Amino acid sequence: MFRPPRPSQPIQFLLGADEVFVEADRRFRCSATEVSVETQGDSTKSLSDEAQLLHDAREWLSRAVRLAVQTSKIKVWVPLLCSSVLSGYYLYTLHKKPAAAIDFPSPPPQPSATVVVETAPLAHNSALAGQAARAQSVAPDAGEDYIAIRQQAQQAHAAQQFTDEARLWKQFMERSPLPQEACPAIGQAYERVGQIDDSIEAFEQCVSLEPANVEILIGFAHALQTKQDFTRAAALYRQAIVKDPNNLDAQTGLALVQLKQNHLQEADQAVRGILHKAPANTDAILIEGIIAWRERRLPDAQKIFLRGTALDDRRADFHAFLGRIAEAELRPQDALREYERALALDPSDSDIASRRDRLQETKP
Repeated sequence: MFRPPRPSQPIQFLLGADEVFVEADRRFRCSATEVSVETQGDSTKSLSDEAQLLHDAREWLSRAVRLAVQTSKIKVWVPLLCSSVLSGYYLYTLHKKPAAAIDFPSPPPQPSATVVVETAPLAHNSALAGQAARAQSVAPDAGEDYIAIRQQAQQAHAAQQFTDEARLWKQFMERSPLPQEACPAIGQAYERVGQIDDSIEAFEQCVSLEPANVEILIGFAHALQTKQDFTRAAALYRQAIVKDPNNLDAQTGLALVQLKQNHLQEADQAVRGILHKAPANTDAILIEGIIAWRERRLPDAQKIFLRGTALDDRRADFHAFLGRIAEAELRPQDALREYERALALDPSDSDIASRRDRLQETKP
């Protein structure tokens, strides 16, 4: 049978609980003040979860004290025990919780006045630095008309309107943030219409923009070769070969310049290296045949040029040299036939035209 505790026991316990209540009440009032949030335009306050927990515990403890004063029945101990547990739990969590974890309202983010500027990587040479400076100096109101100009230049090239192509590429280089995209097309377009000085000037600008571009170096060397500036042309071909040792166009160009400089031994050595890598290279075959022609090895030259026609019968220079060999060997009919074939492929060759006309005049 259950015996209610003696009066001294609940009173003593209630005194201990009351001390807990006093401490919890003090913590509650402090916490409620710190964590309450006053909304704009409204004086009402909302409590955090911890404050609400302590508020409930305070209500339970108050009810238990009132009941304990009135009666000593067992139902007093249930709310008293609950309120004690809740109060103790709250005091424990309040003690362990760091100050930074209190649910203070976060201030609204302030708009930043800082402007983030992306800086381009430092240029490793003066050419790249010039490109970066030009890209930054292009006026925003210029729009993207350089894109349309580039398309027009490409269309002019496809239509073989090389004068218009050169003019359009020049406009492109003046307006585009990346003028090197016009290279080497602008120099080649000027060269095709016979404006060699303009071609050289354009290639000089291209080389200043991209000094390591092998295609630009080869195009520049070819323009100088057309102007018969063989020394500078050979130097550019050598630069291209150093940057790309397997580039056959640069090697063939250098061999042709050596041939024009009458450096036959050097040209022959260069040609042998090319034909070792590419036996069907008709440019190298032509240079090999010309070397034999200049050394007056006519049978060898004829064999070489015939080998060239077997690979590409539409090269006028093969037929032109075969005609000259036949004329030198006093075979006028064969020479006339080869000259006619060469002129059919290249009507602009005035030297071959004069040779054909002379043979026709002396024809019996």
